[in-house]
Amino acid sequence: MIPITEVAKGVFRIGPLDTHNGGATPETSPYLVVGDKQAAIVEPGESGQVSALLDGIREIGVSTDRIAYIISSHIHLHHIAGINHLLQAIPQAKFTIHHRGVPHVMDPTRLNASTLQVWGQQSGCPQITSVLEDRIWGVTGGEVLDLGGRELEIIETTGHAPHHISIFDRLNKAIFPGDAVGVLQIGKERARPDILPPLFELDIATASLRRLRALKPSMLFLFGYGGVSHSPDQTMQWSEDDIHAVERIVREGMEQKTSSHEIGTKVHKYYTEVGIAIPEDDVVAREAPVGMCAYVKRKHPELEMPEGLGGDYRGRS
Repeated sequence: MIPITEVAKGVFRIGPLDTHNGGATPETSPYLVVGDKQAAIVEPGESGQVSALLDGIREIGVSTDRIAYIISSHIHLHHIAGINHLLQAIPQAKFTIHHRGVPHVMDPTRLNASTLQVWGQQSGCPQITSVLEDRIWGVTGGEVLDLGGRELEIIETTGHAPHHISIFDRLNKAIFPGDAVGVLQIGKERARPDILPPLFELDIATASLRRLRALKPSMLFLFGYGGVSHSPDQTMQWSEDDIHAVERIVREGMEQKTSSHEIGTKVHKYYTEVGIAIPEDDVVAREAPVGMCAYVKRKHPELEMPEGLGGDYRGRS
């Protein structure tokens, strides 16, 4: 059975779905948002999830002919690696992403390479083939998608990545924040900050969180593990607090020239103390966060990157 939950009126979480890539990336949850006339997929996910996603949409009873938009918060490949399969199955849909991501999905050479650098050379690590320009709509923030009786507003929320957007469902006053808030387990309210990407920027990320809080949302629908926050203001305040706390741990570790593993252990201890759930098999979460280390290095160029740090923090995508 495909796990389907109507998390709000006309909003269906399909998942969490197995990525079928040998555990290279975690289970994630695409969403189907249904209006009176049209529908949208939010966060399409990986290629191994496409079949279950389409089956789930059919089970909900929505024809793919009604799907006008496939929206991704950003172009990290565990969010979009299934896009070409979906565009083939839904030929009228527009792939809707931040305008800075458009060149990278038209020519994904660097995007694929940087994904391997961050996630490692696992055979199941997601990759993507070129997306045709006429299937892409690059947005900047402020655009409104009218599904008929329901409007989705695009909000620019960079920081986690320079090509990040969030989606505000005006009908439910709910937000799909992508990874701007972090990764949230189902049944929890405090998310783990997603501070792994090499181009993470703390100041911009926290400004994006405040932009989302100003909308006074009723709920947050997260992609990683499919968590739903029913206390969104508190969840986002915690996210900001946790980002700053981890920055202090990382900066102090780099000043003391401790290893990636030692810094990761201290970060994991902090998460445990404040009640952030970390899956037992999430090995990445137990090492120093690459993106935060790279941010601290940019702010304090005299410091050295931690010994044993994985990935290539100079990535450009």
